[in-house]
Amino acid sequence: MGTTIPAFRIAAILEENEWKQYKKYLDKKDRKVFSEMFSIARLYNSACSYSSIPIRIYPIMISIVFHHYKILQERVDSNNAFFAKKEDNINNKNSSIMLQKELDKWKTYSDILRKPNRVLFNQMLQLSYKYSNAIDAKGENHTTESLLMTLLFEQYKVLNNY
Repeated sequence: MGTTIPAFRIAAILEENEWKQYKKYLDKKDRKVFSEMFSIARLYNSACSYSSIPIRIYPIMISIVFHHYKILQERVDSNNAFFAKKEDNINNKNSSIMLQKELDKWKTYSDILRKPNRVLFNQMLQLSYKYSNAIDAKGENHTTESLLMTLLFEQYKVLNNY
């Protein structure tokens, strides 16, 4: 018989334990912030579990990125919101098979979210289309990392008013 896959709640704790060495070298204040940031994934345990992504840090990271996206979306005036610019994304929707496959992987994550969060999550993912060439350049073995970096890049631009 095969082994049982642990509940994501347990898997997230195991993953956090693997980051203890990293956390150990942070300042005391930063350790607290790191723990708070890592705990964000707990808000999305169902979505993380349902996503069935085999590398457990990816759903944790996408949860953190999504949570930050939601906070930024609330803080930025919707009329001037950088995230609200959808024209840039429409042109590139069909330009990357690799990106589309990656976004399809996250559909199960999205499906379990409540409707307002699902809409925001999918809106966040749409931001990646304008960077499809950069994601493709990194290669098929790195599409998840490229997607995460793209989403972080978009958030960085919002924070710095680009």
